[in-house]
Amino acid sequence: MGEGMGEITIAGGNGGKSASVLLYRAIAWAAAPLVAWHIRRRRNRGLEHPLRWEERFGRPSIKRPNGPLLWFHAVSLGEGMAAIPVIEQCIQARPYLRILMTTSTVTAFSVLQNKLPKGVICQFAPIDIPPAVDAFMRHWHPDAAIFMESELWPNLLLAASCSGVILALLNARMSAKSFRRWSSAPARPVIAAMLSRLSLIVPLNTHEAVHFQLLGAPPFVINFAGNLKYGKFKFIFS
Repeated sequence: MGEGMGEITIAGGNGGKSASVLLYRAIAWAAAPLVAWHIRRRRNRGLEHPLRWEERFGRPSIKRPNGPLLWFHAVSLGEGMAAIPVIEQCIQARPYLRILMTTSTVTAFSVLQNKLPKGVICQFAPIDIPPAVDAFMRHWHPDAAIFMESELWPNLLLAASCSGVILALLNARMSAKSFRRWSSAPARPVIAAMLSRLSLIVPLNTHEAVHFQLLGAPPFVINFAGNLKYGKFKFIFS
């Protein structure tokens, strides 16, 4: 594991697909119509954005800008706010980058679109079913992706990796409940496949780092930089 508060460069990662990963994807394909029905039901109940809800199916509301694209994903408002200092560092270090922020909740979207630096694109993240994820990746095809805290969705992360996207997990944490679930025999190959695709993991503390290593994260991708919610983090994408 690496330590320090200096500049961190992300390099590419790789990994194969296990039988458990293929099974997960097959189940997700089979469940796609039910999940789509659930999202539409949530829209009718006012729980999804009335105008942007189709973004949840990977259908964008704007065109992809030209040039290299750095994608941040934060499911909730707290995770999204934690990403803002990192985004600002990226803009300062690489002004030519285009930046996309995705989130999953209406509350987070409503606040973040007014808090993000000028020029950052804010969209809803696709649900973790192959049709939505594949449509999202075809449109945005980001060069690198930064997932915040505990956002590990198999179809989304593995599809990004298969598309050549460089992946990082910042402010990484995992609850005891999640650790037990991912440690089970059926789930362990799935989490191991995801973690093997990450080029950088920045855990909250040593305890979290151990959890990720026990689940299959390569030790050399783990690097400490403190809690991003409480300090600046110098992040260089190259």
